[in-house]
Amino acid sequence: MLRRASRFKDKRPRPRFRTPSPVRVPIPLLEELKSTADPATALSLLQDTDPDLLSYPVCSSLIYRLAKARLLPELDSLLALLRAHRIPCKEAVLNSLIRRFGRDGLPDRALALFLDLPSFDCPSAPSRQSLNSALAALVDNRRLDQARALLGRCAGLGIRPNAVSYNILLQGSCENEGFGSARHLFDKMLAKRIRPTVVTYNVLIGHLSKNGDLATGARLKEEMVKRGLQPNAITYALLMEGLCLEGKYDEAKKLMFDMEYQGCKTSLVNYGVLMSDRGRRGDLEGARELLLEMKRRKLKPDVVIYGILINYLCLSGRPGEAYKVLVEMQIKGCEPNAAIYRMMVDGFCRAGEFEMALRVVSAMLASNHCPREESFWCLIAGLCKDRKLEEACCLLEEMVKRNMRLGVEGWKALVEAALPVNCILDDQLLSELTFMNA
Repeated sequence: MLRRASRFKDKRPRPRFRTPSPVRVPIPLLEELKSTADPATALSLLQDTDPDLLSYPVCSSLIYRLAKARLLPELDSLLALLRAHRIPCKEAVLNSLIRRFGRDGLPDRALALFLDLPSFDCPSAPSRQSLNSALAALVDNRRLDQARALLGRCAGLGIRPNAVSYNILLQGSCENEGFGSARHLFDKMLAKRIRPTVVTYNVLIGHLSKNGDLATGARLKEEMVKRGLQPNAITYALLMEGLCLEGKYDEAKKLMFDMEYQGCKTSLVNYGVLMSDRGRRGDLEGARELLLEMKRRKLKPDVVIYGILINYLCLSGRPGEAYKVLVEMQIKGCEPNAAIYRMMVDGFCRAGEFEMALRVVSAMLASNHCPREESFWCLIAGLCKDRKLEEACCLLEEMVKRNMRLGVEGWKALVEAALPVNCILDDQLLSELTFMNA
């Protein structure tokens, strides 16, 4: 008995001892560069530094700042410095720069940097990750021919594309050239023995569903099952969206319940499709009922779900009800994002409820979010018409802090509110104020 008991004696979890993290030694040059507000000045400081003191952390911190400020000649100088002194680089910073060029509408620069990667002291580059970054930069800027040509050069570059590489091109083909081009690329992918993923099929099914070809989309879903791929909640959501676009809401809801019998658990994204359809068609009570149904099924709504209901309530001229939903989501522990705050501000402004809009803006600013410039204009003009000049001036100060400009109508409303009631605003004064604000 004693021996048997000893087997079960010490089953309590033992305390884990974590290895202390190494203390980061500050780099004086890096700290000096970070404290220099102007990135161009920081670059000059770097160029005047002893080359032996240059390092990857020092240079990479400045690469991000120069790219964000769109100081392209200075960025070229820094990249030339990296190459000239053979400073070891991590591929991540160069991939990030390629993606940045793509977002900024500079696909030629993105491609040139990718092809120039071997000139840097970066042993892992070019890799599949950098290839995918370059493909995304080209596709995002509708350079599909160049993207296909780059994919064709992979063998010479020593890179084997993966499903992600093809998914990027498939998305671009669907959006810009149609399903025929995408299917041709998909067949090439199969011929090269690159196994498609669920994302691959979702790209194709999503395009077909949005363009009214639900039959082909359903066939692709069956095809992916035959290939051993399990459709996920997004796959069903895309098919449901196609049904909703054709006015077949009941069929879409039935598909949502059928998916569970096929081994796929219902997700928030599926309810989001149904709620969006109810909102578009003005059935806001139906959207509310779906929200209650989610709670009954123990699905916790997220910021996207609440945002759908808030958006359509505001668009329907019911910002007061939307505000109650905003309060409810906060009570439930779901923090609003900038998009939801902006919906609320614009909704109250459209309804002429400027004091409520101001209350939302105050909460928004306290949460480190900011309204759009146009929302500021509308709110300031509305407050001025209500003779709330002090509140309007406070908002104007917030705009100045964020380098935003007040439009002509906003200035006119502000000046008219400051003038005596029977005083007519002189056109010359208005033009001078507008010129000063330009």
